Amino acid sequence: MKRQRMKAEAKVNVKVTISPTLRHLSQLIDEPEVFEVTAANPLECLQIMLERYPSMRQWAYDKEGQLLPLIWFFVNDPELRAKIPPDQFTKPLKDGDELTIVFGKV
Repeated sequence: MKRQRMKAEAKVNVKVTISPTLRHLSQLIDEPEVFEVTAANPLECLQIMLERYPSMRQWAYDKEGQLLPLIWFFVNDPELRAKIPPDQFTKPLKDGDELTIVFGKV
């Protein structure tokens, strides 16, 4: 999935959790695990995190700008049971949603 231009969607407050594996790979061990961001959708939340922590980019996108299939998003799912499909990465989030970004396994 190529990086997509964000539509003018309503931005909401979202609590974003970065998985321990992704934090470790990106050398963010000393950084908080949970962040508050203002964004419209899961993909925009990821972009905000990549702006804050560029070291995550190599684990999120390939050299052609394609989102790696190992990046998984979970919305309001603390048990990480149902990752959202790629066609919902730009689906609007609701104020107060909790997003978890995981570096998954195939």
